[in-house]
Amino acid sequence: MFITFGLDANDTPNRIKEYMKYGAEEFFAGFIPRNWLSKYGWEVCPNRRPLGHGYNFLQVSDLREVAKAIHDNGGRLNLAINSHDNGSERLPYLRSTVETMEQFDPDGYIVADPAVMFSLKAWGINKPIHLSTGVGCFSSEAVRFFCKQFNIRRVVIPRKMTLRETKLMIDNLKDVKVEFEIMIIGYRCYFNDEDCHSVHSGSRRNLCGDVSLGKTYVTRRFPDNWKDVVQSIIDDPNGAFAEDSLLNEFRKYMAQPVPPPPNLEDDPPYNGGFDSELAKAVFQNCGLCAIKPFRDMGVHCLKVPLRGSAEFKLESLRAVHKVMTHENPTPEFCRSIVNSPSFCDALTNCYYCVPEAHPNKK
Repeated sequence: MFITFGLDANDTPNRIKEYMKYGAEEFFAGFIPRNWLSKYGWEVCPNRRPLGHGYNFLQVSDLREVAKAIHDNGGRLNLAINSHDNGSERLPYLRSTVETMEQFDPDGYIVADPAVMFSLKAWGINKPIHLSTGVGCFSSEAVRFFCKQFNIRRVVIPRKMTLRETKLMIDNLKDVKVEFEIMIIGYRCYFNDEDCHSVHSGSRRNLCGDVSLGKTYVTRRFPDNWKDVVQSIIDDPNGAFAEDSLLNEFRKYMAQPVPPPPNLEDDPPYNGGFDSELAKAVFQNCGLCAIKPFRDMGVHCLKVPLRGSAEFKLESLRAVHKVMTHENPTPEFCRSIVNSPSFCDALTNCYYCVPEAHPNKK
């Protein structure tokens, strides 16, 4: 078992060496070249991380320097082009991006869109592919399909799969030469990431982030005929202001009162005091207790998908490495690393629900 670790443009060759001290054998990163930015800005990103240098490399020279440092120290680098879908107009720009990435001799590509996988093949790119969580491989048959079509080295198991489901998949694929990777700490998608087409633009708080706080602003869901409303405006702009128009009915519907946000004052994440808030700030969502079960069932790789402050990233990396290398990391041992009972008592903070870690929860 080894760790793959997320990088951004703030990471330097010296930081790479520091990360490798704590078990990071492999790294992944996003790259947004200037011609892509000129065409699409931050709104459309090849890897769904459009938040500038805090999430991506923007300069060829920076990525080249980091790639060299990784390879010189015996590490591996995979580059992410895992947006969910890419229109035909975007493919020339995507090809140019991949051809630039090839200069750094990446060890593989993390891909979600099957159209990109077929395009890589057509472009003569034969590097191994990691099936991103965005692919949504929830079954062994889905994995087999992709392995027959492409040079698949690894499956990033969807965040929504349970321990039992993951074991079933791995057991059913023992005859297939493929690695398995799971998210273990950091940001957790509260929805189905593989079916979510939102963009992490940073222009406002994302709904998934607000859900983690439990006190998101509740708004009314669009009615099922909202597309008809839009079409009616296009067909008859002046008529849209009539009293009986679809737009006016839409306005009345959206103006109806909605239920208040749930009251979670009794939930441990919100009444646990400073130690809980500090643990939340560092670990965000934690899967340390699941490392041993994953190791026992044959998971190869633990993904630490954090970006941003090197200090926070290092703290999480040290924790994952300590548990990964421990002979018998019990839930009690993992809790001692987090050092926040109120944080650990809250199921909402768990990446995976390990029964032994929550004996009093049903």
